[in-house]
Amino acid sequence: MLVHQPVDGGVGRHVADLARGLTERGHEVVLCGPAAPDALPALPDGASHVRMELDRAISPRADLAAVGSLAALVRRLAPAVVHAHSSKAGAVARLGHSLQPRVPVLYTPHGYAFAGFFSSAAQRRAYREIERLLAPLATRVVCVCAAEARLAATVGPRRRVRVVHNGVEPAGEGPIDPRMRALGERGPVVCALTQLRAGKGIETLIDATPALLARHPRAQVAIWGDGPELASLRARACTAGVAHAVHFPGSCEHPPAVLRGVEVFVHPSLAEAFPYVILEAMAASRAIAASDVGGIGEALGGGECGVLLPPGDARSLANAVNGLLEDPSRRAQLGAAAQRRIRQRFSRAAMLDRLMDVYSEVSD
Repeated sequence: MLVHQPVDGGVGRHVADLARGLTERGHEVVLCGPAAPDALPALPDGASHVRMELDRAISPRADLAAVGSLAALVRRLAPAVVHAHSSKAGAVARLGHSLQPRVPVLYTPHGYAFAGFFSSAAQRRAYREIERLLAPLATRVVCVCAAEARLAATVGPRRRVRVVHNGVEPAGEGPIDPRMRALGERGPVVCALTQLRAGKGIETLIDATPALLARHPRAQVAIWGDGPELASLRARACTAGVAHAVHFPGSCEHPPAVLRGVEVFVHPSLAEAFPYVILEAMAASRAIAASDVGGIGEALGGGECGVLLPPGDARSLANAVNGLLEDPSRRAQLGAAAQRRIRQRFSRAAMLDRLMDVYSEVSD
């Protein structure tokens, strides 16, 4: 049973990959969440979905109702394992575990809320305390990177923490998105692909663009994604005088086709766990400049497969991107090393193998 609250972003992608991979290996999967993941337009054979209302915000009455509903569902279906994804689903599943203690409950935070992007220190303290109180109720905490595992050990028993890195399929040859091809005809393309919300650091990329254009006047910046910050980011580009070179093509349905048209991929996030988009850019052999937050350094081999930068530093970002644009040989070397690392360390098959080991550990 996979319990999840977000249906989009990295959590939705991860849950969709698990549903496909587990059913391919002969397991029955029940998805529990507000809707099936966006990345899973059709449920695979062997999978079903049960609608469960899980509000992202803390709502005591609704959350307690969800705990009761999940406990009743677990009692009726008797799954071998309940695996909850993200803070809200993790809280509901762990509280439900107290009502159905015979069924092991695993929790994957996908980025602890207390280590995320908050303007208020009080919010971070509140989320940390919630995680500390709920930690004993998880049979295992399955972290997507070692950086997340270190955080898990600060709020709960270290002996219960396991690391299962996200994994992706190798990227093959294929077409380039026509919008990226058109931008590439104007000049070298720098690309970001993310949800446009607070904490993703896209304002840092926009602030770095004047220095980028000063050395590469024909460069084009493509910012793929959608979200509540779109209007303010457009306005920021206008204020900076770079709107002619900064493009917002919208949501991305097929990242490999976008990434094939990129000279430099940028991920300027202020907080992360182990983002899929970094792995996808690595699989596509792209040169990467990314914030050194969360598990991004683990993905990039400490800088062997990409350039790691301090978050929120527009000058460092501009210097890194300019350097990569001016050195095609280095871009190629970094891209080749990144693709090798995906094959060796972060494949989808390896992710599923390691996760099955954890499932076996708690269900035997």
